Amino acid sequence: MSAMDIEEEQRSTENTGSSTTTTTTNTTVIVSSVQASSGLSISIHPLVLLNISDHYTRLKLQDPAIAEKGRIYGAILAQQSGRDIDIINSFELPMPQQDKVDLDYLAMKQEQLKQVFPHLDFMGWYSLGITPNESDLKIHEQLLQVNESAIYLQLDPAGIAGGAKEFPVKIYESAMDIIDEQARLVFVRAPYQIETNEAERVAVDHVAKPSTSSRDASLSNAMISHLTTQRNAIAMLHARIQFLQQYLQDAKEGKIPLDHDIVRQISSLCRRSPLMNSKEFDEQFAVEMDDVLLVAYLTTITKGMDTMNDLIDKFNLGHGTIQTTGSRDQPGMVPGKPNIMSPAGGRRRMLRMFDRQRQHS
Repeated sequence: MSAMDIEEEQRSTENTGSSTTTTTTNTTVIVSSVQASSGLSISIHPLVLLNISDHYTRLKLQDPAIAEKGRIYGAILAQQSGRDIDIINSFELPMPQQDKVDLDYLAMKQEQLKQVFPHLDFMGWYSLGITPNESDLKIHEQLLQVNESAIYLQLDPAGIAGGAKEFPVKIYESAMDIIDEQARLVFVRAPYQIETNEAERVAVDHVAKPSTSSRDASLSNAMISHLTTQRNAIAMLHARIQFLQQYLQDAKEGKIPLDHDIVRQISSLCRRSPLMNSKEFDEQFAVEMDDVLLVAYLTTITKGMDTMNDLIDKFNLGHGTIQTTGSRDQPGMVPGKPNIMSPAGGRRRMLRMFDRQRQHS
């Protein structure tokens, strides 16, 4: 009998200096309390979590009774390299009838996805709930025929209610154990981490922001959401700085042992932080601000001159070509000299004005 599938109650008697152990065997154990020993490194990408959440939301709107029971099913696709499993995508599965999975549909869907994602393999399945039950164990036994190392991902939709800090996602591996001289399949909880790349971070950030395209949305709502995000980030930074300060204070007073590696990391972080109250910072900030204002001022002047030049060209085009010599010059023109309203004369005049303005500045 293995310790993986039994519940032990230990009662220690200190009078005799020995301990008496009473062991109660539970043949209905589904999730083992021991840690996973397979050595798998599992990573989950946000796309999988968004797919599961979208699947649950649509099903809840269509049939709330089914969603409340947590009976949604889907397959997860991953890329495996040695002991590293990278869960990248997922797709929905039809509702099992009497805990029987449609393996033909799964094979057909997997073959289609192989043509689009040749590097992804079927790695397990997902559902909703708090803890696995006997029905989940029966479904998992059937999926082991497709992948003998299949994993089970379970999402708890109510796990984030009440300000819970733990991520409401659990991943289980399967293992065989001997109970009452009989082999039994049980779930073993496996550790995991959230893995994202640059494109996924941009997409998740875009999804998290409120949409301003609806009629009831406004620019003020988007601004409030942006400021709220900034406030939460600053509050988190402040809390972490207080934690580091408290650690240094406790280490100085001898309440906790001093870790030189942590102290070096804190020192490196402080050196990278900008000094906002120093004289050198004020001077450098003033110089950079003056440079930015000067560039903005020159940009405005250049745009104004370009607009004026276009206006002069349009004016000359609207009044026809102007001759510069002969007796048929237009009124107000000096024979033999270029007109200041002509394109060439206008550009020269504006260039001289720009040179004078630049010299004064």
